[in-house]
Amino acid sequence: MALALLLSTALALVGFVFTSVQGFLVTSGPLVTRHVGYAIPTVLLSLFSQSMVIFYFIGTGKMIKEETASLPERERAALLALLRRFKKDTSPPATFALLTAIAVFVLGGAVHTKALPSWIHLAGAIAAVATHLWAFLAEARAFADNNKLMDDPAAAARAALRL
Repeated sequence: MALALLLSTALALVGFVFTSVQGFLVTSGPLVTRHVGYAIPTVLLSLFSQSMVIFYFIGTGKMIKEETASLPERERAALLALLRRFKKDTSPPATFALLTAIAVFVLGGAVHTKALPSWIHLAGAIAAVATHLWAFLAEARAFADNNKLMDDPAAAARAALRL
């Protein structure tokens, strides 16, 4: 599941880069329709992947808490600290990636109706690419650490206590 979520974040990032480059080359006509045709799936993939990342860490955290209920309190506290760190490291970039995806899509509509200048949409696209890159890097680290934790929670707790 973690690999699928990381790949969907990567695909959304690639989609934003591709759609941004294609949109930068578009001024009007039928290519704008194609640009919107690329943008809609990209935004939907971004919304899906980032919301699922948030729910993934909530779900795996709950599962690990239940599985480690019998561990000594000190080890459980170390695990809870690790789980909080995963959420702290992934929730802000995932949330901002969601928000920038929505914002760049809305700004594109405003540019298309001539309510805003096109540079605002371009700035939003750059922000979306940057936040998706931030999310991808944060999620890759957190998924790797979370997988180690899920493989052997007791060993992860002991390792955390040694740090």
